[in-house]
Amino acid sequence: MWLSAAIAFAAVIGSAGCSAQADAPDTTTVANQPEPSAGELGPTAAPELPVVEGSSDEQIDLDTDVSVTIDEITTTTVTAETPGDMAGTAAVITVTVANASSEALNVDSAVVSLEADGGEHGIGTNTGDAAPLTGDVEPGDSATGTYLFLLEPAHDRDITVSVNSAAGEPVAQFTGRTP
Repeated sequence: MWLSAAIAFAAVIGSAGCSAQADAPDTTTVANQPEPSAGELGPTAAPELPVVEGSSDEQIDLDTDVSVTIDEITTTTVTAETPGDMAGTAAVITVTVANASSEALNVDSAVVSLEADGGEHGIGTNTGDAAPLTGDVEPGDSATGTYLFLLEPAHDRDITVSVNSAAGEPVAQFTGRTP
């Protein structure tokens, strides 16, 4: 008998919260609230950065008191060292960024890219002797970075190397040839 009473009590308690009605949604409109528009919601593309062009044997001076040079262009063969690495021939590009401005230049976000004749893009790799630009370049100082780009074949190719030393800075674009 006590079991029947416990079951009845549990049924009453369990259904007690089920009988309440849900609150109706508020359908009132706030005065002077603008209606959503179908216009642009924000930037749809990155802003265009100025590009300063030069030959790979020239120093490119940017209007930000930063200069960029390509110190060396060589080729090598890289081997895969870890899962996901690729092996093959590569162009090796050594870049120096000199800071003649009055403030430190952080090059942690530097981007270096390579495009070869025929529109082929070099695939950046950290395998081998890659040592990208890092840290702050103090006024009057310079920093050097080495970048490897898989390119098949890598030797005897016309190339364009673009160097964006820091986010939002102008791009130094060099034309040259791999040995």
